[in-house]
Amino acid sequence: MRFRHAPKTGQVLAIDITSAGRDDTTAAPLEELVRQHAGNFPWYAELLAERGLRPDASLEKLPIIDEHLLLTRYYTQTHEQFPDASGYLTSGTSGGQRKRVLYSPADDDAYAAQRRALFADFLGPVGPGAVAVADLGTGHAAALARRIFRSLGYDTYDIDFTRPVDEHVELLNKWQPDVLFTMPMILDQLVAAPAGLDIHPRKIMVVGDLAPAPWRRRMAERFGIGFEDVLDVFGSIEIGAIGHYCAETGLYHFHDHILPEVIAPGDLYKELPAATQAADGSGILLLTSFTRRYFPALRFATNDLVTGLRTIEWQGRRVHAFERIDGRFGGEAKHGERISHHDICTAVDEVFPGAAFEVVDDGLMEIRVAVPDLTPERSATLRGLLRAAAPDVAQMIDSGIVADIAIRGVRPEELRPTRAKRLFTLRES
Repeated sequence: MRFRHAPKTGQVLAIDITSAGRDDTTAAPLEELVRQHAGNFPWYAELLAERGLRPDASLEKLPIIDEHLLLTRYYTQTHEQFPDASGYLTSGTSGGQRKRVLYSPADDDAYAAQRRALFADFLGPVGPGAVAVADLGTGHAAALARRIFRSLGYDTYDIDFTRPVDEHVELLNKWQPDVLFTMPMILDQLVAAPAGLDIHPRKIMVVGDLAPAPWRRRMAERFGIGFEDVLDVFGSIEIGAIGHYCAETGLYHFHDHILPEVIAPGDLYKELPAATQAADGSGILLLTSFTRRYFPALRFATNDLVTGLRTIEWQGRRVHAFERIDGRFGGEAKHGERISHHDICTAVDEVFPGAAFEVVDDGLMEIRVAVPDLTPERSATLRGLLRAAAPDVAQMIDSGIVADIAIRGVRPEELRPTRAKRLFTLRES
């Protein structure tokens, strides 16, 4: 690997992976990161010891931090070793206990600096004094949006996600944002709201859901701005700032603190057929962050499926990039906020015992159940169980800023071919 350092601070800005290996003359930042996480998280040190690994082990030998490991060792732990931490809760998880992700003050500062640099570059001529509105769900991105916009000198507002959608529209029409930062699902509901959204933003940024190019073009046309004026921002509550879409290259660029890898789903989920990594750099995304402290962001499996991971030359430097986000794989679906697959499976099995089903994310979450007698009462019971398991999703549905979960009865042969009785699929279009 080759590391490029900031001229004054020595902060790692970019890393070039060569054969997933390690250049012994430049491995110090990775080794330092391993030592840091082993010190912060005793269970990680035990994991290394169990595998006979030293802190100077090469990247591909280090353990993958997957959802199962985090559920047992991180998400629901007290972490008394971090008295200065800020905690952010995700939506329902298996067992009903919500996941908690911690940020140190330095983590928050790093995130704010990364997003501020991206936003300042993207917003360009939209200078100080402009109106910026954050209309997001819950979590870290929503919590820090106002801080970032204020640092850029904007007149800044945000909208509580618990408000009904008509109130969102009313406030947006009143404030007339020059800059709107929201989620694709929320923007879809705002545009369709009967109250009539009448705003003329110069720039739109979206985060949290899939925002493919056709969707961004449609929104650009709807608001009379250029395709390049709609920015798809990539992040997660665990990592923070991850990347963004670059209209000039037609690729997603990772922030400079990120070291990405991809692996085949069968290499992470052993119940699937084993497979070698695709030649085009496609698979489940693993991320290592060199600025994250209070989360073990070292080969963290995001469960995002990406295509075309590569390293490019861009503006005089090497940048990690990929073509597109194809969806999510693994233990969670997302409908504004997260719903665990465990909770979905449990709810469906309670209402439709033994029935085959699939979940499709096509801009709207739809659960297709192979039953001949799908009644409104049983659909309502299933929605009630899902609402109880994911209260933030329920609140967003009640507010009207995301659509309700669709439930549809189908014939067994209409389900996608699979050897399992349930299938979590991706966006179909």
